[in-house]
Amino acid sequence: MFMRVFKHELKSVFRDKMYAFLMLYPVMMSVVAYFLIPYLRETATPLAGNIVTLMFILLNSFMFGAITGFTLLDDQDDKVLLSLRISPIRVRDYILIKLLISYVLGLLATLLIIFVSGFITEVSLLDLIFILILTPMQGPIFALLINSFASNKVEGFVMMKMSGLILLIPIASLFLTNWTELFLGIIPGFWPARIISMTLLPIDYLFSHSLIYFILGLVVNSLIGLLFFKTYTRRITL
Repeated sequence: MFMRVFKHELKSVFRDKMYAFLMLYPVMMSVVAYFLIPYLRETATPLAGNIVTLMFILLNSFMFGAITGFTLLDDQDDKVLLSLRISPIRVRDYILIKLLISYVLGLLATLLIIFVSGFITEVSLLDLIFILILTPMQGPIFALLINSFASNKVEGFVMMKMSGLILLIPIASLFLTNWTELFLGIIPGFWPARIISMTLLPIDYLFSHSLIYFILGLVVNSLIGLLFFKTYTRRITL
């Protein structure tokens, strides 16, 4: 069943030029990061390089969430979800598999950008694992966010643009280091951003160990994802 949904996803991607561009976007970002980040650190300030590194790592998984969100809207328009109700595949399972594909692709894209940006040489193995688990969770969350409040691709594009602004908020994790950082906790990207910033700027933070941020991030992101999943499935009356 996983391979069937995966093949369907690939067909949807290559059928639409916008989806195909979004699929290539992480590769393009990686190429830009390979040249831009070292340049910024040499000619500008380390902080500029750190901000760009943080944003590039967070952005890649978001793009796969956008792709999954739009393909789910396509499935809704094409009555795919409706037809699945009389098939052996449960609609919930179909949606979960598409979200899983988004997560896996986001993980691979995150790993790629970590390698080409040079961040792999700075981060510890444990923190790398934490980042690779938390960062791709943004993809399924954003896909569900788009589909929870958009009923067509036009509305979905507006939602994507609005939710993209949320990616700017975790930049504040480079500057907030006391209890006020907890106000950013509802933003899915904050938790991996904090672990990344602990590597880039090794100063005193509210919690001294990245494990605490990982556990909190895992719990918060899971709850947010579950909330949007229930909102979406309730909206399409599964």
